[in-house]
Amino acid sequence: MVDYFIKIDFNVFVQVGLFLLLLVYLFTHRKDPHHLMSGVSLFRTLVLVILFLYLLLNYASEIPPGLRSASILGMFLINLYMLWNAVLTRLERPYRVALEACAQTPGNMDVLKGAWQAGKRFFSVRYFLKALFSGGSVRRFLNNLASHQVREDLTHIFKKEGIHKDFISLKTLVTYLKKQLAQEETLPQEFKGTMDQVVADFAGHPWIEDQVNQFLNLLLASPEVLFYPEWAAGQEEVGKTQGPAAGG
Repeated sequence: MVDYFIKIDFNVFVQVGLFLLLLVYLFTHRKDPHHLMSGVSLFRTLVLVILFLYLLLNYASEIPPGLRSASILGMFLINLYMLWNAVLTRLERPYRVALEACAQTPGNMDVLKGAWQAGKRFFSVRYFLKALFSGGSVRRFLNNLASHQVREDLTHIFKKEGIHKDFISLKTLVTYLKKQLAQEETLPQEFKGTMDQVVADFAGHPWIEDQVNQFLNLLLASPEVLFYPEWAAGQEEVGKTQGPAAGG
């Protein structure tokens, strides 16, 4: 009987220590820009902390040994869930880093391959339980889900970084045109050579490069300046003119 209570006390100390370590780890990585932590995640973590403290206080109160064991089991399950979240953060970080690398070096297939592998690993762990109850092939479910999610995240990161980075530029356009010329099998080789030279001549002047870069950035960030420059320039005046009319 004495050995039984010593074992229980040892287990509760282990659970408390593990819980504190996991809590410090999760809140330390919350400041990592590569780890996305929403308000829902914070609320869920707060609920787990309150529940763990309740189980700990319940264990320390005058209750039968069976209920003490139930409290330790509850603390163990909470620690298991938090450990799973910690594993997810470790897998998510290299995936987010790889996505940013894709935005920094668009067109680099090696970087894209690294992002795909990191994303597949992350989403396979994150949605493994969901895949088990999908009713179909677990591998196919996870592969399709990862493909869709990585594509969505790439689109998001390109839109996000494109407003602030310079990868949307004349150089990107030239690379795209040359790639299209190389892949087009129906065009004569002489025509390809001529067009390649035309593209090179077009991109060779600094003034052209500056104007095209400005156009591409405006098209992405402020298209109204391109299509309605007069309205964009006099937007305040238009608002002032329409304001009294609307009020009247």
